[in-house]
Amino acid sequence: MNKLAFLLVLLSVLGCNRGGDEPKTLYPAGQFSLTDQGGARFGTAELAGKPWIAAFFFTRCPTICPKITRRMKELQVTAKAKRIDVRFVSISVDPENDTPAVLREYIEKNAIDTSSWTLLTGDYEAVKKTTLDGFKVALAGKADAAAEDFGIMHGSHLVLVDKAGQIRGYYKTSDDHEMRLLMVHAGKIAK
Repeated sequence: MNKLAFLLVLLSVLGCNRGGDEPKTLYPAGQFSLTDQGGARFGTAELAGKPWIAAFFFTRCPTICPKITRRMKELQVTAKAKRIDVRFVSISVDPENDTPAVLREYIEKNAIDTSSWTLLTGDYEAVKKTTLDGFKVALAGKADAAAEDFGIMHGSHLVLVDKAGQIRGYYKTSDDHEMRLLMVHAGKIAK
């Protein structure tokens, strides 16, 4: 079984606690330091001590990424309304295109509230290592405008990470129930 297939099977088997109880600790998200939309270094050191939700996307994505961004926006609004102290992080899997300037344009175009949401980019190998090894999220291909899905295949689950940098669950962006559950779980680990 190749690494990508293994990761997809792992995600489906692991899932997360689907009840309202505090989700179990799965494993460390790993250490990373990338570049935020302002050009500053940003990573696990800046996220330490706060729970956070990670998403993987790219600005030229013609399919799932706009839906992922909408879900993250909805979750951010819900978290603020419920006073859940959680950060949001979107990591570009097309860093060769998604420079800090491109991320800033994406933020403006999508009216993203950066008070608790950071978009990240960086060296492709660092992003790949963070995505595959740290988060155990699928990533394959490089940008190709002529290819289906722009040539990049990546996981669409949102990942809940606790204050200690431990992954607590994967949540399908296509499932309304899982998005509600993600907020319940975020609230429990934010206390």
